[in-house]
Parts: sequence; structure tokens; C-alpha cells
Amino acid sequence: MKAHIQSCRGFTMMEVLVTIVIVAFGLLGLASLVLKGLQAGADSQNRTMAIKQTYDMADRMRANMSGVKAGEYNDIHPAGTSCSTLLSAIRTGGSGNPLVSYVAPTTTCTGTGSTYDINCWQLANSQQLPKGVGAVCKEASEKWYAVFISWDENRSAATNKTFWITFEP
Repeated sequence: MKAHIQSCRGFTMMEVLVTIVIVAFGLLGLASLVLKGLQAGADSQNRTMAIKQTYDMADRMRANMSGVKAGEYNDIHPAGTSCSTLLSAIRTGGSGNPLVSYVAPTTTCTGTGSTYDINCWQLANSQQLPKGVGAVCKEASEKWYAVFISWDENRSAATNKTFWITFEP
């Protein structure tokens, strides 16, 4: 009788383990890509809100020209922030990323005229952006104003992103 040796068919345990490891790394890469996409979407939403809020204050100022002429909007900023620092960053082309320091706003829209505008605007900033806070500064030698919005983009408990516009009411 002649003995026949049959070749093994199928996969060895080592081949299966290597395949599982390769697939696992692929799935981890895919999960990372999905998380980066979600973060980019949230960042984009925050920037859109910041743009909306800066133009909201510009519109409020245009609607209250008597307050603008009286200087009621010339130097609006929370404690720990100065208009000279913010405006100097604009003059140097935005270098140094001007940041408005976060201070919790009033919890209601109170006051009249420019006080109402400022309180409602700061309240909306804090509600629509993480640690959102704003400042309005007038360039002393010019006719233009700068409106700044800062927020905490990476959830570090401090403002670290700023959007600003300059305009003449």
C-alpha cells in the first residue's frame, strides 16, 4: 500500500492572527478619521457663530448711531483685556492672536440703549460659543471700530481663538 500525504488546506492560526491585527489597525485609523471630521465640523460651527456675533454687534451699533456718537461703544471689554492690546495686534497684521479674556457675563439682558446691546451681546456670546466673550474697541485716531469675539476652541478652559472685524458705522 502506498501512503498518500494530503496537503493541509485552509489557514493557519498565525495567518488568522496577522489578518486580525491588520484589520484592527485599519479600523482604528478609520475611527480616528471620523473623530477628526466631527471635530472639524464643531470648529466650523464655532467660527460661523463667531462671525454671526461680530456682525450682530456691528448691526446693533449701526442701529444706535446716537450711542455711537456719544462714545458708548468705544471701549467695551471684560476685565483682563485692554483695547490697546487688541488694536495693536490688528495694526501688526494680526500677529500675536489677540485674545479677549473670559469673564462670565450678566445672566439677563438688562439696561437700555447701548447697555442693553452690550449685555445681550455678551450673554449671547457665552451661550453660543464655549467660553465666548467679546470686545468692541474704537481706534482713537480713525473713525473705525474693531469687534472681537474669542472662544475656547479646544476646551482648555481658556479662550484661544479669536475672530474680528473692523468697520465704520
